[in-house]
Amino acid sequence: MIKLIASDMDGTLLDDAKNFPPDFFSILDRLERHDIQFVIASGRSYRALKPLFNEYCSRLTFICDNGAFIVRNGKTVFTSAIPAETLKDIVNNCYEKLPMAYLVMCGTKGIYVSDRVKPRSEKELGFYYSSRIVCDDLREINDEIFKIAIYDENDPQKYSYPVLNRIYGNDLTLQVSGHLWMDIMNSGINKGTALESIRDSLGITSEETMAFGDFYNDIELLKRAEHSFVMANANDDMKAYGKYTAASNNEYGVTKAISGYLDKNGLL
Repeated sequence: MIKLIASDMDGTLLDDAKNFPPDFFSILDRLERHDIQFVIASGRSYRALKPLFNEYCSRLTFICDNGAFIVRNGKTVFTSAIPAETLKDIVNNCYEKLPMAYLVMCGTKGIYVSDRVKPRSEKELGFYYSSRIVCDDLREINDEIFKIAIYDENDPQKYSYPVLNRIYGNDLTLQVSGHLWMDIMNSGINKGTALESIRDSLGITSEETMAFGDFYNDIELLKRAEHSFVMANANDDMKAYGKYTAASNNEYGVTKAISGYLDKNGLL
């Protein structure tokens, strides 16, 4: 029997207009009745996720910032701060080698940006980082920073990621997390290791776990679940990482698969 379900947000649970499936919150209630844990596993920060779930926040687990920040039942249970000298080095290299990249620093006290580069799409930024503190120098932030997000309108997979991976690929976790985004975290930090730590704390096995994802930052998450679903809208090279294919995000594939499982097992 499934005891834990983990789902990515953008491109997976949410449709392209950033809406939940119409039956999502009724599905959450149904899962709760049968003591099945639901985990949001997102590249977004908790500040961006919390307003979307309202009173459900105290009843869910959130893997935020691709695993660098975990919240369970409304309480922070894990953060992984990047060393200050490493942060300064990353910012220096981005300023020098990626002059058009827009940096977002995610910390325990806030989310920080510089006005050094002006992004074209405020709407895109607002989906993920709606509340931002503008700083003169990102190297002087007095906070624990656990993720650097890079907004690259030139395509991070072709531009930012190859540049930074050559420098930090052996020492940090670098992930392309969207068509315009890549993220940098401490080594070993990803959605999969976060899910594994949650499962271990609850005594839940991989065989009792279901997971949904659509993009490269979901690969480790999918690997930790025996019942792994890649969305039909995912890139073709992602399909190898799922045991099953779920209907697309615009067809609400996550809740279709979950309700199908619940119906099949008589879990009303």
